[in-house]
Amino acid sequence: MANNISANYLRDAVASWLVAPSGAGCVFVPAIPSTLRDPRPDAVGIRHTGGQLGGDFEVTAVEVQLSTKKFISASGHATSHSVHADRIYLACYTPESEFSEEQLNVAQHLGIGLIRIDRDLVCHRSLLAPANRPMTSARSELLYQLGLVSCQLCGVVYSLSTTDSDAVFWNEIWADRFGRLRNESVYDRRYLCPDCVRNVQDLSSSGPKDSTGSHSEG
Repeated sequence: MANNISANYLRDAVASWLVAPSGAGCVFVPAIPSTLRDPRPDAVGIRHTGGQLGGDFEVTAVEVQLSTKKFISASGHATSHSVHADRIYLACYTPESEFSEEQLNVAQHLGIGLIRIDRDLVCHRSLLAPANRPMTSARSELLYQLGLVSCQLCGVVYSLSTTDSDAVFWNEIWADRFGRLRNESVYDRRYLCPDCVRNVQDLSSSGPKDSTGSHSEG
């Protein structure tokens, strides 16, 4: 039984686990807007996976349930997030017991991970979610609905709402080529993060170099 626990408390617990270093170690755990399109996860985390040499990242989507009463149905619904997430978890409030062996087998079969939320609203990863290959366009659309975009140059994800030093490019020729230009308006766009904007500006201001590596005078 869920013991009348609030679903909001469970979602908050999962969000805390997503960002915790001892949990998923995500760098972004954005709020889920009510306007988010189907399939709508209960929590999303963005984890940097590129280390010091790349801007690779993973999107983790979590489906939260008040109990394990309809476990198979909930697991099936969680798999719908495979269209836009790199890893998928089903989180269930189970204050009295661990997941059963049958439930673990179901989750493994469907390719999702399991998170157990205990009586104290502490999350425990019972089964690691395997890596998934989402649809690129669906993942980008999910990020944008969450106020995030990925840089076209370095690949990092960043928030559109916290910076005014990034850059956006409107690809009119590209849009026209694929029939997406309407009333002379273009929506095809690409983003550069603040770091890449600064690095490109530094490169352009440094001037060309000669064959010896020295800057040439104009």
